Amino acid sequence: MFDERPPRFALLIYLLAAVALVGAALALGQLVEQPPGEERVITIPAGTGDRMAAGEDVELIPADLSFRLRDRLVVINNDDQVHQVGPFTVAPGDRLEKEFSEAASIEGFCSLHPSGRITITIGGE
Repeated sequence: MFDERPPRFALLIYLLAAVALVGAALALGQLVEQPPGEERVITIPAGTGDRMAAGEDVELIPADLSFRLRDRLVVINNDDQVHQVGPFTVAPGDRLEKEFSEAASIEGFCSLHPSGRITITIGGE
């Protein structure tokens, strides 16, 4: 009689080949991993909100921020008031960390710029 099922040895070979291919793909992915982006840190000093409320022009951040993919924005709020940088809100004593992974242009309110506006542009390489 003839058995139509594939031999167990052939199945084992197929399985080992599949594991080897997956391993090679993972290794290749690690070899071509992109380098980390740059980090831009903005520290909001204590008393910033009070200075702004008193009419002082406090400019801690430019009205236009440009980033590349994988760059990170870090905002450290040492003030006793909430601050907003575009879509990001940073509570008193908090730290915002945002890594940009998609190209975009974001416009919004900024409590740290006299104009009250900010544009964040994330470009390609």
